Amino acid sequence: MTVVKASQEVIEKGRHVRKPVQDAVIRLGFRPPPLPSEDAAPISADKAKDVYEDEPVQGTTNEKGEVLLPTGSLFGRKPVQVEMDLTPRKSTIVYLPHGRPVPKDLAPYVQSRGRLPGAKADYAVLFYPEHKDGQMQAALAGHVKGGRITRYEENLCRDKQAVTIETASPDDPHFHARGSWGQDYPDQWALQRVRIPQAWEKLRGKALRPAVVAIIDTGIDWYHPDLPPSALWHNPGEIPDNEIDDDGNGYVDDVIGWDFYHQTNLPWDYDGHGTFTAGEIAAGLNNGLGIAGINPAARLMILKALNDFGHTRASFIAQAIQYAVDNGARIINLSVGGKGVTEIERAAIAHAVERGVLVVVAAGNEALDVADYGVAGLDGVLTVAATGTDDRRAFFSNWGTQVDVAAPGVDILSLRARRTDLLRDLKGIQYEPGHAYVGREKFFYRATGTSFAAPLVTGVASLLLSARPDLTAAELRRMIIQSARDVDVPGIDQYTGYGLIDAEAALDADPGFFITARISGVRVVQDEGKLAVEILGLADADHFGSAHMEIGKGEEPARWSRPSWKVERVAEGPGVLARLPADAFRKAPVWTLRLVVRHLSGKTRESRFILRLE
Repeated sequence: MTVVKASQEVIEKGRHVRKPVQDAVIRLGFRPPPLPSEDAAPISADKAKDVYEDEPVQGTTNEKGEVLLPTGSLFGRKPVQVEMDLTPRKSTIVYLPHGRPVPKDLAPYVQSRGRLPGAKADYAVLFYPEHKDGQMQAALAGHVKGGRITRYEENLCRDKQAVTIETASPDDPHFHARGSWGQDYPDQWALQRVRIPQAWEKLRGKALRPAVVAIIDTGIDWYHPDLPPSALWHNPGEIPDNEIDDDGNGYVDDVIGWDFYHQTNLPWDYDGHGTFTAGEIAAGLNNGLGIAGINPAARLMILKALNDFGHTRASFIAQAIQYAVDNGARIINLSVGGKGVTEIERAAIAHAVERGVLVVVAAGNEALDVADYGVAGLDGVLTVAATGTDDRRAFFSNWGTQVDVAAPGVDILSLRARRTDLLRDLKGIQYEPGHAYVGREKFFYRATGTSFAAPLVTGVASLLLSARPDLTAAELRRMIIQSARDVDVPGIDQYTGYGLIDAEAALDADPGFFITARISGVRVVQDEGKLAVEILGLADADHFGSAHMEIGKGEEPARWSRPSWKVERVAEGPGVLARLPADAFRKAPVWTLRLVVRHLSGKTRESRFILRLE
């Protein structure tokens, strides 16, 4: 048994004292197994089953800040006492001219340094006790005034939010099963809903090229029996375990990736989130075990940027993005998010877009407008909302004009990392430990969230790339978006974007074809002394035919009128599509605007926008 004592440093009457921390969730880790070699055989289910019986070593502290944990043989047979410092910490990103040293009074708090991608500027990440925040803010302001640093910003919090193909009907048991946890739909309903089997059928017998996919998450359980070692990216420039940075990229022995949170080359997953997302993309296919991953040719670059509870800061995410881009990833999966966006994240995403890397991002789970929700609201990324078994937006899924597509995100089945229970001890969630385990050996897990919708899109994108390695990131993005199946609100909408992804249709898509129809907002302006409503958005196509606007009363109009107002072609923006006289809307308090764009081929696409008048 192990006794954990959790405390924090506080200021009382001008003195530094330690106080116990009650209701803290404590989780103890263990030494992970050795990294597998590139040609290692998969771990057998019989060999692995005993260790997956083990439960997470975690619990919640009492009023004394203590918790007794059954550690078994993890730390030997004798009782152990562990002290944990849980003093709340703040973090700030400091920007300064390239090559300039960090001011001496800030130097003790520097966690890492780096160069801002695409800019002649450096940054330093500071971590310090929360009770020193006032002192630090005053010091930082003084350094800006004195010209020693250029600017600074809060390091915002981020949180977690899934070769050849020889058969389109693999022998993975859960792919064919249904009702394994009492549900009335297939265990892997999500793969079937987005037409993965039909895509496999088209690719049957065809050679697939490896596609490097960066998973920026909580790490991975590389011991899992349903995750073949061949699914992991292996750094071609690094010699394992020689303690030398062979490829000169700044990271020693980064064989399968890196742990940015703990600064090690062992990105083991003590939380379970990263293993779950990885399994959706690259679990063993047609291996007679468990579930089917989407792409057997995916090679996962494991970049652990979140801690063992799925929390992190923006700087770790940005550093992982830069590593992925600079070390050959073609696609990045980001199933993390949080409010606001930092300059360092903007620079990292711009670096990825400029270098031709497709970044797939979960929209988030707070039912908020995604516009200011981390990198999900940035231009250039592929933002993914979640749908349920009814193909409608899941109630928790973030929404907004930045949503590009949707994918299933409810009751998704994937891999369970060793000694993890992803939903256990989460505040505000009623959950019985072990309830989400699936299968007798507890190798599998089911969960819900946009975190698990995004990897479905990443998996499809990687499958397209494996089939056609010459595709650019822009072409991959276009093929996935343009081939999506319209669901929920008709046309392009703020809930599911272009619609539900369709793997088969994406394979057949023309990389050059596109129709864009999107209403992003409205604004009231003066037009020759009278009020008018400007409609903003995009209307474009690779072979543009025409565009027109229709309006109807209410949220679901029974009839549409098509005024004679001219609708402009807008390729970049959003720009002004049309200007309508305000009098056109005086007969009802709620109107629906419908933009229809026609391609020269005759195909059309529409977008709707609900206008509420005050």
